[in-house]
Amino acid sequence: MLSLVNNWPTMEAMDSDVDSLEIDLVELHQLAEVIVNRVDNVLIIDSRSFLEYNTSHISYAVNVSCSKIVKRRLQQNKISVNELLVHSCQCQIDSSHAVIVYDQQSTDLSILSTDSFVSILLTKLSSVFKSVGLLRGGFLDFQSAYPSLIENKAAKGANTLTSLSQPCMPISNHGPTRILPFLYLGSQQDALNKDTLRDHNIQYELNVSTSCPKPEFISDSHFLRIAVNDNYNENLLPYFPKAFSFLDKVRESGGCAIVHCLAGISRSATVAISYVMRHLCMSSDDAYRYVKSKRATISPNFNFLGQLLEYEKQLIREQVLSNFSEDCSRVTSHSAPIQSSVSNPLAFASFPTVPRPRRLNFPAKKAPTLDPFTPTPPDENISSNGDQSPTASLKLVRIF
Repeated sequence: MLSLVNNWPTMEAMDSDVDSLEIDLVELHQLAEVIVNRVDNVLIIDSRSFLEYNTSHISYAVNVSCSKIVKRRLQQNKISVNELLVHSCQCQIDSSHAVIVYDQQSTDLSILSTDSFVSILLTKLSSVFKSVGLLRGGFLDFQSAYPSLIENKAAKGANTLTSLSQPCMPISNHGPTRILPFLYLGSQQDALNKDTLRDHNIQYELNVSTSCPKPEFISDSHFLRIAVNDNYNENLLPYFPKAFSFLDKVRESGGCAIVHCLAGISRSATVAISYVMRHLCMSSDDAYRYVKSKRATISPNFNFLGQLLEYEKQLIREQVLSNFSEDCSRVTSHSAPIQSSVSNPLAFASFPTVPRPRRLNFPAKKAPTLDPFTPTPPDENISSNGDQSPTASLKLVRIF
């Protein structure tokens, strides 16, 4: 563990709505020393887009997916920074930890627009964490100074995705998964396999994609397409009533349907979770756990997770669900026990608010020679299928 002394330059935050807020500027060598010495009470946050992060990023950094929708949700307080980090890190967030944020190449706080994603993120972080800093020079300067401390996708080959879901990709197929007696969740491969559908008595298809083809052996009256892509801009919420009407018709007819996208991971999983919320009167938390307990590979992208939270609020307004603080699960004979060990990115966390963050301080000495140092590769045995609890230690934050 590094000894801490007071030597970081400090500037007042730009947001006038936050009184006496301090944001630190972190020098390149200071962050390098944090990484080399494996300081375990410092959280490194990449505030760039997922594509930039997935191409290359600073070792041990987690990505919070810079996007218009995330920015808007933070601004409107529709999602807290705690929820954002719990989902990004899949671990417990400790307000006593220090946070270092970096963007692409900001050299000073004064050049940041108050409406920029990184400014909003820094302000929100400073209301929770005692020490928050911005890396001077950002990713590009750090990459130039310490190339050995950069994780590159090209150098590592195909990577496992972070738990903050990106658009779903094909995975090994294990057939459709029974979610309810009349509802299966599966992939395009399942939906196109006539024998598989016959074996599971599936006569209806709900296709949640723009490109997955309709099977010739499924009649038009037994088929519904919701034409959405799996990205951070699509809005699935308006399609829920149409999808639910279709599935209700299947249930009332005594039939059975499969809801699918390309891999049965993100888009179709979101529809399945939302239907379970309505049909079984479950919160988004419980519905996610319920579907995850059936099909461990589901991983709705962050955009869709936010829409599930919005749908939960809608169900509360409609008095289908009770308030958050109450038990709003009405488990019917269709449901199975909820496995508490299943990791759930929708879980809420409550942390104390720190009115005036203290500065995180590191030695002014130069970083040690870094040539012999090679970052430890990620543990290939760590999966994102729900086995890892979000209450795990920050030491278990996955590195990609």
